Amino acid sequence: MQMAENTNNIYELRFYSVEAGRDRDMRARVQNDLKWLFPRHGIRPVGGWSALAAPELPLFVYITPFTDMIERDRCWTGFYTDPDWQEVRNRTNAGSELVEDYQIWFVREIVGWTQPAAMQGGLDELIFFKTLVGKSAVAGGALRESELPALERSGAVVQGAFDVVSGGTLPGAMAFLRWPNWEARRTGLAALADDAALADRRASERREFGHSLIGRTGSYLLDPVTVDWD
Repeated sequence: MQMAENTNNIYELRFYSVEAGRDRDMRARVQNDLKWLFPRHGIRPVGGWSALAAPELPLFVYITPFTDMIERDRCWTGFYTDPDWQEVRNRTNAGSELVEDYQIWFVREIVGWTQPAAMQGGLDELIFFKTLVGKSAVAGGALRESELPALERSGAVVQGAFDVVSGGTLPGAMAFLRWPNWEARRTGLAALADDAALADRRASERREFGHSLIGRTGSYLLDPVTVDWD
């Protein structure tokens, strides 16, 4: 598993609530227009997805690295003031707002981002972890050294893992996974209950801290949207 090389980098995670029935329009905006407009302003997402299962649908999710918040603000200011963005937005809205509302989270790497090979029939998952209050650093270690390796033993590929700086419920962490298919995910998650190494690590944490470092989880199931960023 790849360690984070530069923990000073910030990643911006965006959740776009898309107008009902317009998931294809959102994909087309990203693949046909933002693919050249984002890079013009230094915005290069490492991943983008249409949600298959989430609290509300349709939902589009993407994550973008920046060196720091100064770079992030400069890039987005350039993008939002670009006349070409106004043309793209008006055209792709097609008379009504395509994105009805959005959330922005900021996260930092725990496990460095990798781009796994495409899997025919593969399924991506964004999994959220509740972490123990006041123990973010050691919780990150538990995620990297125990929780994520257990998921890999169960058949998942870890694309990246992050400590949540702002957004969502804090304290928390998150990871992007790729499964070979739906059935592999079902059987893999069931197998976690029998993972002896994971059970031992969690028992040790409860003895030391009075609670597991990594608590309850939630997740979104995602369909990757491939973009060849110009």
